[in-house]
Amino acid sequence: MKTLLLIMTAFFSLSALNNVALAKETAIMIRAKAVDAKFIGTSVGGVRVVIHDSETGELLDEGWIKGDTGSTDTLIKTPITRGENLSTESTAGYLAHLDIDTPKQVKITLFAPYAYRQSLQEASITTWVIPGEDMIGDGIIIKMPGFIVDGWTHVTDGGVVELFTKASLLCGCPITADGYWKASDYKVKAIIMQDDKVINEIPLQFVGPMGLFSAKTTMKTSGFFKAIIYIIDNKTGNVGVDRTMFEINL
Repeated sequence: MKTLLLIMTAFFSLSALNNVALAKETAIMIRAKAVDAKFIGTSVGGVRVVIHDSETGELLDEGWIKGDTGSTDTLIKTPITRGENLSTESTAGYLAHLDIDTPKQVKITLFAPYAYRQSLQEASITTWVIPGEDMIGDGIIIKMPGFIVDGWTHVTDGGVVELFTKASLLCGCPITADGYWKASDYKVKAIIMQDDKVINEIPLQFVGPMGLFSAKTTMKTSGFFKAIIYIIDNKTGNVGVDRTMFEINL
């Protein structure tokens, strides 16, 4: 009986060792790209990356996308051709390392831009990963829509309220009067609410030099108000929102 147990123990131990031996470290480069703009990286606080087994939910790897936004010439100035390499050595990315022994479907989830929590977006994809088959270079590029929006108000005498917002693309790329991302291409408005009711909608005008929009209005009643300030590009689907409160005493 003791001999049989020793044989079985040795068999299972050998099987376990074989399974470990089959596991291969597989490298996957992961990048985040703002819709209609450049790569998302360190300048906006980085991008958090979480990778799970899409079937079991097991955490396989996690880390941060860091680096620069990439080449403006390559990404914006000239048309992108099929098969063209979009990244450089300094372009923001995270090189994940997965220890897997069979082809595995994974879910990659990104959270960005981490320095602007009011504008934090989440994007995810599922993809297959094959043991030992690295995906580097440009790797897997996940597009993230949206704008970074930071809104605030300034209340003066007589119920006058000045509304402001500073906005940029999700990569931090600047909105200007005549640059690559023109202020005239976007609609910016403030929705004024009191007690969960919309009482006014006010367009904000670009005042420059980079990303600053403003408007002025006069409130007729006292109380607490909420301003929901948004910027939208109807052509690309990029949207950004921020909310701020103000009080009027007449």
